[in-house]
This record gives sequence, C-alpha cells and structure tokens, in this order.
Amino acid sequence: MSNESTVSEGLVREVTTSTFEIEQYRSLRGEILRGTEDGNQVMSYGLAAIGIVITAGMTEKNSVFGFFLFAILIPGLSSLVLSLWFGTLERIARASFFITGIESRLKLMLQAPNLPTWDVWLRAKNRGKRHSNHHFWTTEYSGFLLFVFLVVGPLAMSFGLGGADITSGTKLIVIAIAACAEVGFLIWMLRRVKQWKQWLSSIFGPDS
Repeated sequence: MSNESTVSEGLVREVTTSTFEIEQYRSLRGEILRGTEDGNQVMSYGLAAIGIVITAGMTEKNSVFGFFLFAILIPGLSSLVLSLWFGTLERIARASFFITGIESRLKLMLQAPNLPTWDVWLRAKNRGKRHSNHHFWTTEYSGFLLFVFLVVGPLAMSFGLGGADITSGTKLIVIAIAACAEVGFLIWMLRRVKQWKQWLSSIFGPDS
C-alpha cells in the first residue's frame, strides 16, 4: 500500500511540475510576442520623431539652432530610441534563454532527449563550425548601422552647419563633448550586447 501511495504521489508531482513548466512556457512566449510588438512601436515612433527633428534641423541649417539640433538633440534622441529598442530585445533574449531550460526539462520528463525544440535549435552550432547558426546576429549588425547613421552621421554633419553665427572653435568644443557622451553610451551598449549575446548562445541550466 505504501509503495502504491509513493508511486501515486510521484505521478501527481510529475504532472503538476509539467503543467507548471508548460504554463511558464506559454507566459514567456507571450512575453516574447509583447517584446516584439513593443520593439516595433519604439522603432516606428522613434524614427518618426527623429525624422521630424532632422527636417527641422535642415530648415535651420544656417543658424545656431540648426547646429545644436544636429550636434546634440538628434544624436541624443537617437541614442535614447536605440536604447529603448534594445531593451525590448533584451526582454526577448531573457525569455528565450529561460525557455531553453524549460524545453530541456520537459525533454527530460518525456525521456526524449533528441526531441527538437525551437529555442534550443536556435542556439545549435553549425556542423564543422565552432559558432552557432547566428540566427540573431543580423539584429546586432542593424543596430550598429543605425548608430552610425543616426548618431555618428548627424555629429559629422553638424560641423558644416550653423553658418557665420558660430565659430569653428565653438563647434569643435560642442562636438567633442557630444562625441565623448556618445562614446560612453556606446561602451555601455556594448556591455549590454555582450550579455544579450550570451543569453542567445547558451542554454539555461541550474547554475545560470
């Protein structure tokens, strides 16, 4: 009788655990979907706002106001948009990373170690290569190009703006200060990217 009770309790515990894991899986899938939607909204509204400021700057390109728009406001606004956009990617990466642990535990429960699962497969390595399949890395390249186009580009253009109302020395000082701030921002972002890449290239385990 005690053996039957023990077996029954074990089955109930296993069913309860698997149900909990599945609910976690569904919740995290929803988090990934919301993160994707939020990222699209941030980028859409952010690029629209940046476009408005660039248009205003071009109409005032021969004034001090136009210079400051390109030297400070556009790079600063672009950095904010890129940071918020990458924040949604971090949410997605964290959720996907945790899902790999759920997938591994469910395969263990089902005694099906070779069962293919999506998030684990995304982190699989190419045959004959050390690195993963790089399903996510186009996002990294896109972010870098956006930084060059939206931050470095306006900073470089600002030196030719402002007309005769502002001296070259003043321009250099303002641009140098803005550039230092953007370098700090870039270093901070690279640290975040490093953690993001770790989430997207490893499997969640007990020591994670």
